Amino acid sequence: MNRDSNPMEEVPGASSVLSRLVGYLALFAAVISAGMVVFTLFMTGYSVFQRYVLGTPLTWTDELSGFLVVAIVMLGMAEALRRGDHISVDLLSTKATGKKRFVLDLWYYAATAFVAGVIGLSAWNSVLFSMDFGVYSDGYLEAPLWIPQSTMVVGSALCVLVAALRFFDILLSGGRRP
Repeated sequence: MNRDSNPMEEVPGASSVLSRLVGYLALFAAVISAGMVVFTLFMTGYSVFQRYVLGTPLTWTDELSGFLVVAIVMLGMAEALRRGDHISVDLLSTKATGKKRFVLDLWYYAATAFVAGVIGLSAWNSVLFSMDFGVYSDGYLEAPLWIPQSTMVVGSALCVLVAALRFFDILLSGGRRP
């Protein structure tokens, strides 16, 4: 189910402008996610150096790493879905053909859009709550929580868009694959 990672590639029946736009947005979010992975690696290395070589531990790096891991996953998931790199039940997806595969693919993208939508709605409510009440993290960072929570909103929204586009592409193509 792995597809070429070119965001310019269109699925038959797809709205080319919308597909390209969502593809570029997902790719951009994934690039930011990859940058956060590299930043987290260097930050963790610096923290280990400070703690074990200089004997002056940094107290805020664990909390920031936790926030960054959530952002990495949420910002990278739409691109993974777009490329077909998401986890699927191989027992079903590799064996299904024809009409069964068509229904399975529709179910897969509909369920993904639904779950991502629920996560996004919950994250949106959390962001609004955190902004309304001025909620800050409990750790040493004391960061406004709406900032890390907002990555969940963005990632979920992109995932819903990618899943919905794929759902309609499959539906409109009648299950035909390139």
